[in-house]
Amino acid sequence: MVRSAQQAVVGRPAAAIHDLGYRRYVGTRRPQSTRWRVLVVNVVTSSWRGWWRMKAWAIASAITAVSFGVAMTIARNQALQPLTQRGMIKGLIDGLIPQSFRFFHWFAFLLASMTAAGAVARDLRAGAFEFYFSRPVRPLDYTLGAVVGHALVLSTALLAGPVLLSLYRVGLPLDVDEILPALVLVPRVALVGVLGSLAYASVALAFSSLSSRPRVTIAMWAAFYLLFGGIADALAITLRAHSLAAINLPGAVLGAAFGLFQVNPSGFGTMIPGLKASLLSLLGYSAAGLVILQVRVKRAERAGLGGG
Repeated sequence: MVRSAQQAVVGRPAAAIHDLGYRRYVGTRRPQSTRWRVLVVNVVTSSWRGWWRMKAWAIASAITAVSFGVAMTIARNQALQPLTQRGMIKGLIDGLIPQSFRFFHWFAFLLASMTAAGAVARDLRAGAFEFYFSRPVRPLDYTLGAVVGHALVLSTALLAGPVLLSLYRVGLPLDVDEILPALVLVPRVALVGVLGSLAYASVALAFSSLSSRPRVTIAMWAAFYLLFGGIADALAITLRAHSLAAINLPGAVLGAAFGLFQVNPSGFGTMIPGLKASLLSLLGYSAAGLVILQVRVKRAERAGLGGG
């Protein structure tokens, strides 16, 4: 029976071997220095999908900006000028823009919680690094793409709304001589938004890289933002040291806004840190978050989670 089977096989015509065309890719290649941009686009597009990841908080930020614009218009109303001095009205209008960060930072916190705080953990859990690092993507490309992408997402809260308010402020001068000083406020509020978005994205992503469980990393980010920030504010109040309030991430954003706008914060809040401490805090948080994220991503690569 075995012999007959062998005879049947031998009697068949030889199977044809076809060239499957395996060869080195010779098409267009994206330069290595620009591959992080693909990750940026992926972060923004994936964050925009769904309602509660980005869209709801972006709409809430827009509504907040409109509300503060209405308040600025009311303060600008000529009918209020007999009731107070013109300088007081100007101070109130200018103070509303940095004051708006008290609301925008909550939308940034929610955006970071929904997107950045679990991003790296989701990639670790899904084994996405095996795909990233089997391709010509370096850990630095992943870090840069993740930070820039999530900073763009967070800028819908910390940058877009305040910049629109500052542009609206340009159209509300009480005197013609106030137009140029009002224009100076636009790049200042943009600087606060950029630094704040970068700090929020870096810190949230750093927490997301500490575990492969997104719920754990989101909980750590929330504890840092709410509990640690509250402790920093309590210490600042107890010790009467305004600089300690800059340890609180939203406090640093608020202090930078009031400092760059050169508005006295006494009428808007009690514990607002100074400009220097706030800028150092934002830059320090950004640097620390980037270092932690890069170290964790490189460790994931060396641990065999990627193709290396």
